[in-house]
Amino acid sequence: MKLKPNNEKKIVIFEGPSGAGKDTILNALVERYPDHFSHVISTTTRAMRENESQGHPYNFVDDETFEKMVANGDIFEKTQRHGTKRGMSQKAFDDILANGKYPIKDCDKNGLFALKKLYGDNVISIFIHVPKEEVEKRLKNRGDAPDEVKRRLDNYDETLKQAQFYEHHVDNLDLEKAVEDVLKIIMK
Repeated sequence: MKLKPNNEKKIVIFEGPSGAGKDTILNALVERYPDHFSHVISTTTRAMRENESQGHPYNFVDDETFEKMVANGDIFEKTQRHGTKRGMSQKAFDDILANGKYPIKDCDKNGLFALKKLYGDNVISIFIHVPKEEVEKRLKNRGDAPDEVKRRLDNYDETLKQAQFYEHHVDNLDLEKAVEDVLKIIMK
């Protein structure tokens, strides 16, 4: 697929249940099209997983540092999810836009609303769908602890209620098809 530069300053936002493949799709876009997409790094108070590092996929901070960042205006939107805090920085989006790329990010409806308040119709929102049984399998395969799997599955139905706030919907049972569907939406 021929990709066009981000002259319209569009921002691409994803949401879906834990284990739906949001990060997998985001990473595929960045890896395959590094001149067109850049992942927006959020800040979180969640503990770093074994396969993660500072800045990949988050900036990891303690609760006190997070609250200082909010107070200083470094974080324009914050949310609590799965017992930890997450926040976004406008500078992170603006820096990517200034380089002519599409900022891509996963965030819930509160983050989506905050972004729409800042960037209006330049926000493209996509909800990723996966059946609950597949989500459970993916969470277990990625090594989440049993209590974490249960908590995320308990949150599945609540997350699905957010789908109504997203303009576009993509099924992710086949990664290649999901990435292709996302690219079609972005390039419209």
